[in-house]
Amino acid sequence: MKMARVTSITERQKHDNHRIDFLNGYLFDNMIDGILITDDRGSVIYINDAYEKIFSVSNIAILNRSIFEVKNDEVIINGFKTQKKIIGRLNCSTGRITINIAISPIYKDKKFKGVIGIYRENKLKSNEVEKVESSFEKNLKAERCINLNCCFENIITDSHIMKSTLLIAQKASMVSSTVLIRGESGTGKGMVAKAIHDSSNRKEAPFIKVNCGAIPPTLLESELFGHEQGSFTGAIKKKIGKFEQANGGTILLDEIGDMPMEMQVKLLRIIQEKEFQRVGGNETIRCDVRILAATNKNLEEQVEKGRFREDLYYRLNVIPVQLPSLRDRKEDIPILCRYFIQKLNKKIGGKIKGLADEVQEAFYHYDWPGNVRELENLMERLIVLSEEEIIQLHEIPTYISQVYNTTIVNSMSVGLSTLRNIPTLEEYEKEIIKVALQRFKSFNAAGKALGVTHKTIAAKARKYNIVEKREG
Repeated sequence: MKMARVTSITERQKHDNHRIDFLNGYLFDNMIDGILITDDRGSVIYINDAYEKIFSVSNIAILNRSIFEVKNDEVIINGFKTQKKIIGRLNCSTGRITINIAISPIYKDKKFKGVIGIYRENKLKSNEVEKVESSFEKNLKAERCINLNCCFENIITDSHIMKSTLLIAQKASMVSSTVLIRGESGTGKGMVAKAIHDSSNRKEAPFIKVNCGAIPPTLLESELFGHEQGSFTGAIKKKIGKFEQANGGTILLDEIGDMPMEMQVKLLRIIQEKEFQRVGGNETIRCDVRILAATNKNLEEQVEKGRFREDLYYRLNVIPVQLPSLRDRKEDIPILCRYFIQKLNKKIGGKIKGLADEVQEAFYHYDWPGNVRELENLMERLIVLSEEEIIQLHEIPTYISQVYNTTIVNSMSVGLSTLRNIPTLEEYEKEIIKVALQRFKSFNAAGKALGVTHKTIAAKARKYNIVEKREG
């Protein structure tokens, strides 16, 4: 039987939507392989019955949650982060089943829309069980037992990727090689540099930090190397520079990518020859300084553009330490929030006990361009201004709460897309208001979340016969 010919764009769209609904409603639901699909923000928008059985989870418990909260495997997370196809295997703790996993990115009009994961169980033969159990225990032990000393344990994290990075930094602290710490602004580069110093055999000597991007180029040389009295206008007395102050210890050259080219030459001499001269002086000064450098810039790109010396780049990049962004370790958000609440309550006399579930979910879906520093600053603001012991969704900035509200609407859209007849605008509005009232428990809070007044919410609730009567 041949399919009817599609004669218009509208009919074609309806036809395509019907095919998608068929695939989603019949093909995936009845597959023996587990299926998990996320959107472009990493929220789970679909799992089938087979996935529920494989991992013993319920649809309600996992749907609309971030994959960073899904503890079953790291393969789906890696596929989401890299936006590439990944094939992996998960060994279950029983040792009698392995799960083959295939992750593929989803694109539409060349835009990343999420990932789909396919999970297939393989029951092992009895002679294979012991080998898999041993492999599983070994991998689990290696993943969990990352032994960090007290200097690095003070850095708050429960993320495997962050702990692995800190382990590299800890190993680097045991030698005198130059370390290049890289990462976005706010990821904690300065904190990691201090931990490297405190964990080294130079911990009793000075730790000096210099922000190369905050000092005018004309003053940077004097700041780093010092100057002699009368060497230039305003040099009324001799000044000891940062390198001389750090003698025997460690110097952190923060924002090294902003260092002027002429200063890069002089820094290269210090690294190579361990000596320098003060501005306006003739005396050669020897110094024993461990150099750490930090940057949020792409130094390889800077080298290609002629803005950073290639020889200096290789001298600095002996041991690279790449810090992950907060959006790449979102499992750390809850423990960081708890830490900041405890810390800031003591600092400013706050009485905050925690975050509402909606706030935690909004934080998971937000990208945190300012990373941990942005989260800490926001937590301080919320603790100062919050009127309740539990911080509510309407109290956080709209640019974060809107991400959460969009997630609600998107999840509703996924459900509505499986219906044959599109609901009317009033039906859709009724559903949104009903969901908002269920979540926020009052007309006032629901109105703030949806960007309207509590009077509007109350009037719409009466209009649509939403029976739960609440006071604003």
